[in-house]
Amino acid sequence: MKYFFHIFILLLLSITSKQALAQSFVIEEKCILDSLVKESSGLIYFNNKIITHNDSGNKAILYEIDSLSGKILRKVFISNASNIDWEDLSQDSSHIYIADIGNNSGDRKDLKIYIIDKTQYLSKDSLTADTISFKYNNQTDFSSKTNKTRFDAEAISIYNDSIYVFIKDWVNYKTRYYVLPKTKGDYIAYEKDSFDCQGLITGSCFNPTDSSFLLTAYTNSLKPFIIYFTDFPKGYIFGGKINKLQIVDSIGAGQVEGICLKNEKQYFLSREEFSYQSYYLAPKLYSLNLISKSGTYINSQSKKHISVYPNPTSGYFKIILLSTKNKEIYIYDIYGRKMKFEKTKNLINISKLPKGIYILTIIEKENKYSQKIIKNY
Repeated sequence: MKYFFHIFILLLLSITSKQALAQSFVIEEKCILDSLVKESSGLIYFNNKIITHNDSGNKAILYEIDSLSGKILRKVFISNASNIDWEDLSQDSSHIYIADIGNNSGDRKDLKIYIIDKTQYLSKDSLTADTISFKYNNQTDFSSKTNKTRFDAEAISIYNDSIYVFIKDWVNYKTRYYVLPKTKGDYIAYEKDSFDCQGLITGSCFNPTDSSFLLTAYTNSLKPFIIYFTDFPKGYIFGGKINKLQIVDSIGAGQVEGICLKNEKQYFLSREEFSYQSYYLAPKLYSLNLISKSGTYINSQSKKHISVYPNPTSGYFKIILLSTKNKEIYIYDIYGRKMKFEKTKNLINISKLPKGIYILTIIEKENKYSQKIIKNY
């Protein structure tokens, strides 16, 4: 999604949320994405590979990417499709669904979801898609109002044998969802429910193992967050338990556009490239592990924790409970920029860095650990 923020909003990026739920999840940076997918907007995990695409104005291509290096492994061309504004991916056991539903101005009358047969996808590098065309049952105004419409959308999921489309509402920062059949044809999408998410929805993922939904979003000051919906009545996603996960301390500012399920409680997230004047955020891939109510990581291979003291700090801090000598230590700011690098040291000096919040990342062998550091002056 291409969107240019005023400078006064960019200045808000240094203000981080006080509502972070540190005991709810752990996020790890996997890699910087290849420049060919710097506008990664949708994700699925299929055939043990990550599949993504770019958003508006790019080619009608699905990209397989390596989750460790971010490199492109394969390109699949959709020969009878165009990328007006591809915004999300979803899948079921037999098909991949590409959502050409971006509608920043609210004037589109050609909303589409392309249907890709998985058997063809695995065997061909160029294929054709079936098409779902649709419009919203309650949209009557199609005048162009860039970033002022209630009928933009960037998120879909397959659920209850239907396609659920989640709205990105630029007017009141709520979301609504509409339901469609998942077979080719022309349809009216009917609104089913709404929720005051206090942000702009960018991605969706349904987890069939626990019947939960995760929606990615960001605020008007470009702070990403995730909404976790569980224990809801069948077909009424917003009617159960709701948990908002503030992820800005883990990822930094920016637009987290894609989310997909890897297994049970493990997900992938993608952040698209952002550049404005002196601000630059690289496109990146992250892993997200949810944490159980007991506070232990679900599906986490690591049993080791990081402790630092003092934190907050005015300059020096010591890393405690990490005995391995062969390790690399990185300090990132909240925009994902590397500020410092050390090898093997346990006493770290950040006295020359400005006051603010930083992310300490430690890599030892195949493991990675992260911890928020506050420099108070």
